[in-house]
Amino acid sequence: MSSLLIAICPVQAASPQNPLLLDNSIYVSQQGVYKFDRNQREPLWSSLVGIETFEPVIYQNLLLVGSTQGLYALNLETGLIAWHIEKKHTLFTPTIAARAYAGSVHGELYSIDPRNGNINWRRQFTGWIYSPAVDEKSNKLWTGGQAHQVYGIDIDDGSLQYQLETTQESVFSAVDIDGGQTAFNLFDGSTLVVESGSGKIAAILQGDSQPNAIYADAGTIYRSHLDGSLMAFDGPGHALKWRQSLATRNLVIHPSQPGYLLLSDQDRTLLLLNLEQPDSPCPVEPESPWMLPLQLDSKNMVYFQKSMQPPGLTLVQIRAQCK
Repeated sequence: MSSLLIAICPVQAASPQNPLLLDNSIYVSQQGVYKFDRNQREPLWSSLVGIETFEPVIYQNLLLVGSTQGLYALNLETGLIAWHIEKKHTLFTPTIAARAYAGSVHGELYSIDPRNGNINWRRQFTGWIYSPAVDEKSNKLWTGGQAHQVYGIDIDDGSLQYQLETTQESVFSAVDIDGGQTAFNLFDGSTLVVESGSGKIAAILQGDSQPNAIYADAGTIYRSHLDGSLMAFDGPGHALKWRQSLATRNLVIHPSQPGYLLLSDQDRTLLLLNLEQPDSPCPVEPESPWMLPLQLDSKNMVYFQKSMQPPGLTLVQIRAQCK
């Protein structure tokens, strides 16, 4: 597979991502949170070690991370705790806009001032609720969870604007797929696409295997599945473009750069897919054991290994051998 000979600049994500790349720094969450320089094997700092933590997200000089012991904000440079709320609850890492919007296992959705952790409003739902996708243009949040419902919520006060019934509960958080639309993967293999402003159903992307993840790039929607397949849909029209079987089971999309997908399966096969050449996935051969891969640019990736002395993580950089 040929590689694009262009520089790819990392973009600060408003949604949680694990690992999370910002310039030359990598933040990774695995029973605690670690900061790495992309060129160094050992972490620059570690924090919350031993706590079950979720994907991180960045707000200004803070790293926000949900956990089984509430929501933490860590200083980006030192890893020290800046604030901590809801210590007795499991909160998911928030989505970031003007404020932070976090779902929870106990069913409350929170609007939080990310500077200090003050809670602006909270709204209770039935069953767990995921951190939402944010549509700032229409001033709405879109989220789903355990109940067979998806919800459109006013950003400012948490009031319920839309409530749509679904065939199944949601698989992980809603995703903004551009074009003013929000996508919800459902356990029955389908994806519900909603017009974020109007609450109208734009499309239902069919499927016969539980989706794992959904990702939008250059007008195409990509969806990975439990059966190891990857499907591509046209963004504007939502028609199926192609489907490939890339693994025997459980295909996962990892943090990728524009124009690529970094994929793996339950058997730990790692693939780099150039989206201009989707018929030619490039196998990557990391050392074993490995976890939490991240694409740095058109050829380079990192992954992490557990270290025992002291307990923690180490970073390994690898290069794709693509023709």
